[in-house]
Amino acid sequence: MYQSQINIRYARSLFLLAEEKNIIDDIVQDIELILQWHEENDDIRIFLEHPVIKASKKSEILSDLFKDKINASTLSFLHLIVKNKRENHLKNICIDFIDLYKKHKNIKTAVLTTAFELTRTHQTHIKKTIEKAFSSPIELNTKVDETLIGGMIIQVDSKQLDLSVTRQIQKLRNQYLNIDFNKESKK
Repeated sequence: MYQSQINIRYARSLFLLAEEKNIIDDIVQDIELILQWHEENDDIRIFLEHPVIKASKKSEILSDLFKDKINASTLSFLHLIVKNKRENHLKNICIDFIDLYKKHKNIKTAVLTTAFELTRTHQTHIKKTIEKAFSSPIELNTKVDETLIGGMIIQVDSKQLDLSVTRQIQKLRNQYLNIDFNKESKK
């Protein structure tokens, strides 16, 4: 993903503030709430990003929305973003902050793709196996791709393990296509 210097700078500033005050876990919960709010409320997001509306009105709305729901430092940070006319960067600043948090906590993201929806028990077992293999906490995202027929694909960072039936069929097909029948018939 393209990360602008504005987004990174603001995210890093908030992260350093949270680290200094020893409230990183509280701030990441606030940021996740803000990100969820940002994605679910089109009208308020459009209002917040509207260039004609005064910063004071936007700050007032943000205070009304979040004053009892988030840390005072996070709310002050939101006011700073509005004051500096960076509201249109809010979503990406939040995403970059969460990335910084994951890096700080050494949390890796794994994508598990299966042919059908797995039970919570199976997901937990696979997650624990991946955590053990990578010696790191894992955030597991699941996807369903019926074209896999069966099995699974696990992707963590740039590493991928393809245990799907479709992949096994492709491997067999390639093996059969590479058989030299002339060599085999001389035996």
